[in-house]
Amino acid sequence: MHAIDIPIPVRVIATAVLAAALLVGVSSVSADTGGSSFTTTPVVLNISAKPGSSNTQTLQFLNNGTQAVPIDMMLDVFSAKDASGNAVITAPSPNDPSTSWVSFNPSHFIARPGVWSSVKMTIALPSTAEFGYYYAVLFKPNLPSISVPGTTSIHGTNSTLVLVDTHSAGEERNLSIESFSADQGLFEYLPASFHARIRNSGNIYMSPVGNIFISPNSDMTNSIAAIDINPASGNILPRTVRNFQASWTDGFPKFENKTVNGQTVNDSHGVPVQELSWDSASLSKFRFGKYYAQLTLVYNDGTKIVPLHAEVSFWVIPWKLILFVLIVIAIIVIGLLTIGKFGVRLIRRTKVYHL
Repeated sequence: MHAIDIPIPVRVIATAVLAAALLVGVSSVSADTGGSSFTTTPVVLNISAKPGSSNTQTLQFLNNGTQAVPIDMMLDVFSAKDASGNAVITAPSPNDPSTSWVSFNPSHFIARPGVWSSVKMTIALPSTAEFGYYYAVLFKPNLPSISVPGTTSIHGTNSTLVLVDTHSAGEERNLSIESFSADQGLFEYLPASFHARIRNSGNIYMSPVGNIFISPNSDMTNSIAAIDINPASGNILPRTVRNFQASWTDGFPKFENKTVNGQTVNDSHGVPVQELSWDSASLSKFRFGKYYAQLTLVYNDGTKIVPLHAEVSFWVIPWKLILFVLIVIAIIVIGLLTIGKFGVRLIRRTKVYHL
């Protein structure tokens, strides 16, 4: 379990904290309310429940501060914000009955320092429930308001995103690959990064499963790598598009993030500094030439397994290394030729002196 520190003391932290919740499979998340720090788990919860059934899950909350804090349980809804997997949390529509199906026990509690508090969340679906429901469970600190110029903020709020699939009649499951590309057509060294844009045109959330296979052959025989396209099991909400990124890193040499004392070194723009790693144990993984990457996804449309494919080609040419080797060879050849000419002249002069 690990936590993400979000030092922003505002009510809209609910969106900021969970902006990447659909993207990554973190097990807990933290928010800092300017004196108190809280951790909640899980961050994302996928639930399968039939219409007319009831489902109870346990949510946990940890007060990392030094003072007891009263917490109120609240319920909002969320939707996809953009193609990167970000979620935006909003208040439910007054005409939305689905929030009345959710209850918490307790709905209010005192979070004591260093103690995990458990909350039972029960979702009682009516027989008329259908398709999917997307809840944002908020752990709201009941503290005095904090005045921040230019905002209406009150407190940092931790949240859990809950996705409910009713598996009801009429659900449509349909994924498609809109695009698949490499970051560059030519890489000097690995990693080689790939981007896939996947559309969910159905009416229920889905989590794509698949790999990017790497091969030096266009027919994809002799595959030398298989990269998981969605290792965090990120979801794509219905009628939305989502971008996925994966990298092929298994090479020699290869670029890695520079670290000092176990910490990643960033440049002035906050981007990790890259350095070339020469691990002799990976010498057999020297990459050179043209390669082919094939994205293979599979999903269940409710009746059968559907495969999806897309391909892209790219080159790996360590041109600086090749240029350096050619320069060294040229220097050696020129040196040998120079020595050879000098040797011939010396021999000729020796013969003359001998005569």
